[in-house]
Amino acid sequence: MSAPNSPTAPLSDADIDELADLVDLVDERTDVPVSLEALDGFITALVCSPRAIPPAEYFPVLLERDDGLATLFEDAADERRFLALFERRRNEIARALAAPIEDLADPRALSPLVMDWNGLLAELPPAEAKPLREAGVPPYAQLWAAGFLLVVEHWQDDWNLPADSKDEAFVDEVLDPFYVLAAPLDELSPEERAVRREDHLAMAIWGAYELREFWLDRGQSVRP
Repeated sequence: MSAPNSPTAPLSDADIDELADLVDLVDERTDVPVSLEALDGFITALVCSPRAIPPAEYFPVLLERDDGLATLFEDAADERRFLALFERRRNEIARALAAPIEDLADPRALSPLVMDWNGLLAELPPAEAKPLREAGVPPYAQLWAAGFLLVVEHWQDDWNLPADSKDEAFVDEVLDPFYVLAAPLDELSPEERAVRREDHLAMAIWGAYELREFWLDRGQSVRP
């Protein structure tokens, strides 16, 4: 088993809480909303992208800051800890997507850091839950899918296939559950709303596996 602070160690519940706190700091100091759930979707897309994208490219996109993480944290120790937890989560996702699983219940399978907002609100006292409900909470897995699609759409040139490729329809189909999850509820078709969001998420998770293997088969990605 890996040591707790090893780059290969999976995140513990305490590590996830710490990463969430650091993401909250990032959110306070940027002009764009950043959440742990969206970050997790973003990292997942980086792992199954057509090419390896370096931090110097992806942090400016995630944060909409030309200098990325530079000068964002007031405490250098917070920045080091954020980067360490980010890298451990990236490695954890890479291992999950490389595992030969047949069921998402497999403990080796990818388990996104998706917040069950409605479940959380149900556990809160009514006085605390009311303002949150009135402010509006995102639909289940919407932020995760949006984080994933930020990578797909920003590096669209990497994801595009030749005009005569027979695989374009396959990639579009695999990405469809992500777009369903990311879309506002009032823009979904009756057929899409009839499917449980948990099932759309399951299809998206399997899609991440398929995309990773697809780009590997084309020689356009790297194994962890």
